[in-house]
Amino acid sequence: MQREHGPAPQPALLPVGTVVGPWRVVGWAGCGVYGAVFRAVHTGEEQAHPIALKLALLPGDPRFPREVKLLARLDHPSIPHLLDHGEWQHPAGTLHPYIAMEWVDGVPLYDWARDQKPDSPVVLRLLAQLTGALQAVHAEGGVHRDVKGANVLVRRADHHAWLIDFGSGTFQGAFTLTPPMGFPGTPAYRSPESWLFELQFSRDSTARYVAGPADDLYSLGVTACRLVTGEYPELGEPTKDENGIWHLEKVIPPAALLLSERVEPQLRALILRMLSVRPEERGIVEQMAEALEEAAQRPSCQSAQPHLTLEPRQSPEEPGAKAAVFELAPGQHEGGRAEVEESSRERGSAPRARVRGSAESRQRWLAPVAVSLLMAVWVWWVAPGQSKERPAVTRQQAAGASQEEGDTAGLGDAAASVSAEEAPGSTGWKGLSEDPLPEPQPGQARPDARGRCPRRQHVALNEGCWKRLNLEGEDCEELKGQLYKGTCYMPITTPGRKPTSSPTSEQ
Repeated sequence: MQREHGPAPQPALLPVGTVVGPWRVVGWAGCGVYGAVFRAVHTGEEQAHPIALKLALLPGDPRFPREVKLLARLDHPSIPHLLDHGEWQHPAGTLHPYIAMEWVDGVPLYDWARDQKPDSPVVLRLLAQLTGALQAVHAEGGVHRDVKGANVLVRRADHHAWLIDFGSGTFQGAFTLTPPMGFPGTPAYRSPESWLFELQFSRDSTARYVAGPADDLYSLGVTACRLVTGEYPELGEPTKDENGIWHLEKVIPPAALLLSERVEPQLRALILRMLSVRPEERGIVEQMAEALEEAAQRPSCQSAQPHLTLEPRQSPEEPGAKAAVFELAPGQHEGGRAEVEESSRERGSAPRARVRGSAESRQRWLAPVAVSLLMAVWVWWVAPGQSKERPAVTRQQAAGASQEEGDTAGLGDAAASVSAEEAPGSTGWKGLSEDPLPEPQPGQARPDARGRCPRRQHVALNEGCWKRLNLEGEDCEELKGQLYKGTCYMPITTPGRKPTSSPTSEQ
């Protein structure tokens, strides 16, 4: 039953008191591309514990029944339980699927880490909980396909980690929604093999990448890396051999992960294993769950020290602007990224370190302890390959990767599953150039001869017209905007052209 007076409620902004199935909305919790999440209670039981009500923005969205089927199979203490599902009828007559789930009063992972400053034993415990959740998903033939910090909540009461937002998830036998050459999830967390697939089959309009458990495990490794260092790993330069086959030799972790004394060796080794360039070297999630659980229970050989504080600070180039720069915790090494290369194609030879940064930083990094750590862990992530030909297009991975993720505190599930499929002509490999200008998209409005865009509020930048949005990091990526100097730019399309930033109808 809906209210008789006033404007018709919109799925993204249901007013308090709206009844959806047997549930009454008591508060708004968040909104994404495909769904909105509300805090709700069972009608007639307003004092009861709330539930998370996820409502589809689009009528008959097929993602929701698929998510319901996956959630119905799962029973794990780090996954919200499915409570109910059905359809809500809009006053206009359209039917919008909804899902009712267990409410988690929690904080997004990276926000929690910034406030709590966890040490290695705590991080190991959280990762063990998350791998346990993935183990439950994979045991049912499912894949999450969007593991990232924004899809992990840490419960306020006991700091227990929850894996949320199964809107991108799928399972064996589920109907396919992802179009050919579509890649659900968030670019910064995509596995090396998915990027190689995109390169290899870029001209095949029928090619379809099938994500598996190894993709989830790599995404968890990226999440863990970002959690303890504030930085994302980078992919090495892809190469093509004489047979036209693309190869990727390595994943490049941040220097802080390799060399920081605040990251215990057992945690470092497990993260690097998850970031292995080859899927088979990551192992299976059951093995990783056991290893993390064992490491979490093992007495630490080091004093427990917090990791990076992840406190944002102002960029010196843009006073007053919100920038993707993080302060290091006291005692943390500063400087550039350490890039380890193979000095030989044989795995038995030691790597050579090339460190970019200040002279003082290089001296600290090349201390004997640091060098021994490099030699101990290089085998987890350096893989041999053939360097024959560089790609014609350098790909940039996840613009704004060091930005903060969206705030979804208190959600039992994220507001929407995000299909972060890249727009035509966009790229995925990150080069050495910093802060590249946003790339104009097909169909995008262009400035006139005087450099003016159609509307005054639009911005002319790099031969395209853009709208500035107050979004950060993955929030910007989820809407397919591009980050430039800490600001999210959304392409303005010309009339009659489909915007490349609009959500696709399939996932």
